[in-house]
Amino acid sequence: MQTLGERLQEARQRLGVTLREAAEFTKIRTDYLQAMEANQFESIPLAEVYKRGFVKVYARYLRLDDEKACSDFNTHHSVRAARRPLDAAGQEEEVPFEPVEGASLTVNRDTILWIVLGVALTALFAWVFFH
Repeated sequence: MQTLGERLQEARQRLGVTLREAAEFTKIRTDYLQAMEANQFESIPLAEVYKRGFVKVYARYLRLDDEKACSDFNTHHSVRAARRPLDAAGQEEEVPFEPVEGASLTVNRDTILWIVLGVALTALFAWVFFH
């Protein structure tokens, strides 16, 4: 069975496109495309989300199934997939909350929203009256 990188390289060669031409069209750096075709995704110094996006764009450019390419990337190359066991992939680890002794301030999203809104309105009134 072919790796994702081998399928990308084979599709590019089948279309008769050079790496440079592919890089110019997709706006993905040539060295990143080379790393992808060599199945060395870990050598691309970017977050997984960017690598996944590059795989999707490049696969679409090469007229491959971009969803399958992303799925293959997620299965075989994702750092997250390598770090977590399969049975815990959908579960988030719970961190117990322990309140700090003596702390009585509770701030929720609504409180922050009202504070931001108040500051914005105060700034608007100050600008209108003193401008």
